[in-house]
Amino acid sequence: MRRVLILGGGTGGTLLANLLARRPFDVTVLSASDAHLFQPSLLYAALAGASPRLTRPERRLLSRRVRLVRDTAVRVDLRAKRVRTASGSVYESDALVVATGARAAPAQIPGLSETAARFGNYHSDVAAALRLRAALDAFRGGTIAVGQASPICVCPPSPAEGVFLIDRLLRRRGLREKTRLVFFTPYPRPYPAAAIDALVAPRLRALGVEVRTVFDVESVDPATGTIRSLEGDELRCDLPVIVPPFAGAAIEYEPADVLDEDRFLAADKATLRLKGVDDAYAIGDAAALPTSKAGVGAHLQAKVVAAELTGKPAAFDGRTHCPFDLGDGTGVFVTSSYSARAVPCRPRRLNLWMKKLMPRVYWLSLSGLLEPIFDAYFALTAPQAAPAPPAPAPPREPAAR
Repeated sequence: MRRVLILGGGTGGTLLANLLARRPFDVTVLSASDAHLFQPSLLYAALAGASPRLTRPERRLLSRRVRLVRDTAVRVDLRAKRVRTASGSVYESDALVVATGARAAPAQIPGLSETAARFGNYHSDVAAALRLRAALDAFRGGTIAVGQASPICVCPPSPAEGVFLIDRLLRRRGLREKTRLVFFTPYPRPYPAAAIDALVAPRLRALGVEVRTVFDVESVDPATGTIRSLEGDELRCDLPVIVPPFAGAAIEYEPADVLDEDRFLAADKATLRLKGVDDAYAIGDAAALPTSKAGVGAHLQAKVVAAELTGKPAAFDGRTHCPFDLGDGTGVFVTSSYSARAVPCRPRRLNLWMKKLMPRVYWLSLSGLLEPIFDAYFALTAPQAAPAPPAPAPPREPAAR
């Protein structure tokens, strides 16, 4: 029986393990934590008073035919398919799948770790989300600055979602007129994709949100709330709500050149095979792919690798399908693929209802039992590929004299 070792028990790793468990594979999931977090719900735990019970035991989410090992991978020999862990154990396999996700890395920016420890955020963990909720509960007026510290962001709509939900929270508490609300971004416009920005930018203006573009965070002073940018600008606030930078897991790889500068793994964008290595793959946020880091990507990539391991041709098309809460009771889904630019659907209450239903559906979706429904839904909502540029016109014949 072929041995498959999956590093990481997040969305992609858990679904892949359950899909392979139905076939003749010996599947092991090696996870640093036995708690599985549904990360998108941190937004609502921090900004909308939702229940902070956002985790479930990983063991309960896996098929009984899957072996779960709680340990931390520290060194991976990709060619030998050998993994050494923090406990000193060594695991070998016939096929290796890296699904270690992306970790919040506030230490990359001076002062950001201390700022997160004081004010929290809605991207790290449940404790950080509850710290932010407490900071907002104690806020009585002043300046709130919301934005992302790095272009690498898990769930691209989330920075703008944060400012929309904070605006709504302040209005409900009668504090909006007492608050200067600022949104900052490293991009030249509020949302990096032009079609989505056409929806986001006018809403920010209508809400009276001050926007700072091309604002790359260089440092944060947690004592004064001063955020400084690489461009030389400063933003002084009473409550900084900062989406931290993200990086890949702190694992040593052989060969080392499989990692990029942010510790994400170079994988073929279609097959997800690690470049230069046989029978090794990267899925989800762990992979350096030219697409968004989002749960739906990890889900679809897990299906591609499951097919590949069973000998069926498959390819990931770069599909994204990100729900976006606009803060006014409506939502959109941002869809794209390698061949289709990011576009939103029409804002509707139904879209927001579907987003808020997802935490309930998510746990069952990891079993793989809902795949026929997901297949039909993704086929129905597939983004349209951008039209090919027109062929150049043939040169005109010189007119006869």
